[in-house]
Amino acid sequence: MVAPHLRSRSIRRRWRRTPGGRKAFTTKARKPSPAICALCRTRLHGVPRQAVGHLAKLSKTEKRPERVFGGVLCANCTRDVLVDKARLQSGVLQEEDVPLTRLRFIRTLKH
Repeated sequence: MVAPHLRSRSIRRRWRRTPGGRKAFTTKARKPSPAICALCRTRLHGVPRQAVGHLAKLSKTEKRPERVFGGVLCANCTRDVLVDKARLQSGVLQEEDVPLTRLRFIRTLKH
């Protein structure tokens, strides 16, 4: 019988042939889903796809990009938010004209 903690479907299961010739059951944890952008749902680059235990061993700069909204928004969405913020400050754009999805991130920026 398989050990109870290995019966979960969150664990990847595979039969392998050992060097001795018998078939053995090996297990491996599944990889977590990739990090996605909060606005456009694209995959974020520079964010490792590892379990929490492995992330703890990485340095801070290896866990996410070192920029505004790094690890939350993709580069294109970050650019759009920063452009909208600048346009709001200069008076070219009104708050009603900014999409509500971006407005939340604009308000978190300082100045």
